[in-house]
Amino acid sequence: MKKKGFWFLFFAIALCLLTSPAMAEKQYLNMGSTSSTSGVYAWCVATANVINEAQNDIQVTVIESGAALDNLRKIKAGVFDFALCVDLPSAYQMVKGMDTFENEEWEDVRWLFMRNITADRLYVRKDSGVTTFKELKGKKFSPGIPGSASADYIFKFNDLLNADIKLVPAAIGDAVDAMKNGAIIGLQKTSPLDSLDASMIEVNLTLPITVIGYSEDDVAKIRERYPYMIFLETPKGKIKQLPDVGPIMEECAIVGAVASVNLPEEVGYQIVKAYVEGFDEVASAYPAIKGWDPVADFFENVPEGGEIYAHAGLIRYAQERGIEVPERFIPPEYKK
Repeated sequence: MKKKGFWFLFFAIALCLLTSPAMAEKQYLNMGSTSSTSGVYAWCVATANVINEAQNDIQVTVIESGAALDNLRKIKAGVFDFALCVDLPSAYQMVKGMDTFENEEWEDVRWLFMRNITADRLYVRKDSGVTTFKELKGKKFSPGIPGSASADYIFKFNDLLNADIKLVPAAIGDAVDAMKNGAIIGLQKTSPLDSLDASMIEVNLTLPITVIGYSEDDVAKIRERYPYMIFLETPKGKIKQLPDVGPIMEECAIVGAVASVNLPEEVGYQIVKAYVEGFDEVASAYPAIKGWDPVADFFENVPEGGEIYAHAGLIRYAQERGIEVPERFIPPEYKK
């Protein structure tokens, strides 16, 4: 009888261990990011680190990519389980199958968490004398990384406004080199609202640069054709390193992480939880996120009619924190 009792206890303990969270099957996920030469890549790596360090049985591999548009298409194709560096307008276009994603409608895109609100900033050599987007006419300018949303917007604006800019897509490193040697007059680089992008701060030390914007007429025409685009005024003194710049109108975007409906609720929940709990560590690697709430600020800043569904894991985490989630963000698969 004692032997039977021993073996019964042994198997009971073994069963508990095998079914415990610590022994659960590990989830290996591919995470889309951006070009490794981008200053934002540090955010991607830091985000993966805090997810991997959390006790959640999730192991994330960072995969370099062409940023937003590339990331969205690769999530749809199943190459990426989730991705960072996706702006809300791009995700919206894919959900609706419009503009950039015409005939590529895919309603399964889900928002995971917000990084910040950024400016798709237009940098030019200070000695160029250029002050507005239309004054780039006939000049060579890099719209950004091939396949990125921000670069695609520049192409759209160039066509819509008949600006006749000679656009030269390039990775940030190549674009910076081209600007330094005079091959191009400037480049577009996604940046914090109140600061130059880290890579451009370094450029400005040896090659004086400035920032230009869009005229009121340009903004009106763009908004008429692309109502989901956001433009904000950057007042004089807002950009710390260039206090004489402004006021100018800049195209801005809510940027963050997305997944699809295929990412299980529990996995999405654990990703959001790990990111929020590791926020200070991520901010140490990428200070531009300081002051932003990756959960609440998304629901508070998305204009009505410009939203996409939130991931079920994000909704669950938000509600646990007492953050109100408007009905318009709740997808049909979410079970309250």
